[in-house]
Amino acid sequence: MHPLRIFLLVLIAATTASLEGIVHVVKKGENLTIISKAYNVSVAELKKVNNIENADNISIGQKLEIPGTALRFVDYKIRHGDSLSSIAARHGVKAKEIAAFNGIRDFNKIRAGQVIKVPATTREAARKYSSLPWNTRNALAKIPVKKSQWKTIVIHHSGTVADRAKNIDRFHREERNMENGIAYHFVIENGTRGTENGDIYISERWKKQLHGGHMKLWAHNQIAIGICLIGNFEKSRPKAKQMEQLEALIDYLQERAGIPGKAVTTHTLMHPNHTLCPGKLFPTSQLKRMVN
Repeated sequence: MHPLRIFLLVLIAATTASLEGIVHVVKKGENLTIISKAYNVSVAELKKVNNIENADNISIGQKLEIPGTALRFVDYKIRHGDSLSSIAARHGVKAKEIAAFNGIRDFNKIRAGQVIKVPATTREAARKYSSLPWNTRNALAKIPVKKSQWKTIVIHHSGTVADRAKNIDRFHREERNMENGIAYHFVIENGTRGTENGDIYISERWKKQLHGGHMKLWAHNQIAIGICLIGNFEKSRPKAKQMEQLEALIDYLQERAGIPGKAVTTHTLMHPNHTLCPGKLFPTSQLKRMVN
């Protein structure tokens, strides 16, 4: 059988996505050699990752982790007028590969709003936002972005050593009377107040594509995406995981909203006489390297 035919049949019948990568469910007639060729990995790698001593000793229904596949796709939300062929052309892959990756048997049975996984080209796999957790990427993929609205990205700090996005949201609603809640579009947690370091909180403002409340001038709030990192960077630097996820999030937003690197800035650079945010210890030079 032609290798591409094997690849398509294997993927259509037997892949599921996990946080670690692709999990293959062994089907009748398959062996490690066939499976390894389908995923372009070695038999030795499959044996090592799955603790298999005898390559001939696998069974139907057994789940095998495929090494190195966690980032071999990108999420794509189907739009009106899309076809598998047009999506494939846009991503530099074949329509048959997209169909195989998603178990689509009828090319005509796709719908607007459906999120599918597109095999990543080398360029896409290299995108910085590939390091965003699956749940964050999937949540972002469901949000239709008003590309023409957003012109800049502004970075803030919370000014509090220990905090969480939900607390800020409550404060902004109840104490500052902000009907749309938290002023920022995103918050990157620092692992305090029961949060996970580097977790990205997506606010209702981004989900509903509403203006921010994080800038002094109303005109700036209309066009600026606000990202707040939990911490007081007058006293200490952001955590490494926060900066890693900040870079990935900015990369995603630049891609989706078409924002150039020169339009990514900080609160104090926008209003030097108004605020010190995000603090003297925030690595602005690192931020500039991220986006250039």
